Amino acid sequence: MMPSVLVIDDELAVRESMRQVLTRTGFEVVTADNGVAGVEAYFEHPTDVVIVDYPKARIIAMTGGGNFWPLGYKPNTLVTDAYLTLASQSGADALMKKPFRRQNLIETVRGLVEG
Repeated sequence: MMPSVLVIDDELAVRESMRQVLTRTGFEVVTADNGVAGVEAYFEHPTDVVIVDYPKARIIAMTGGGNFWPLGYKPNTLVTDAYLTLASQSGADALMKKPFRRQNLIETVRGLVEG
C-alpha cells in the first residue's frame, strides 16, 4: 500500500508543489486549503503524515481544545513555517522552514513514515 500524506496550506502554489513532489516520489497525496478542511479531510481519509503550516496548526489546536488534533488522534506531523521558532512550539514530529527544498521534503516525509 502506498504511504499517504495530507498537505494543509492556504497557498495553492505550495500545496501543488508538495503534491507534485510527493506524488512523483510514490506517495498518495490529499490536500486541504485550511485547518478546518484539513481536519475533515484527515477524518475522511486518515494519512500516514500530515504536513501543515504553523498558522493552520494553531487553528487545528483550537478546534481540538488545545490538543494538536481533536479527539486525541495524532498522526505523524510535519509543521512548516517561515519562522521555525514559533513552529517549534507546535508539538510536531518534524519541522521544515519555508521555502523548502525538494530533497529535504522527501527525506523528512519518508523518515516520518518509516518512523
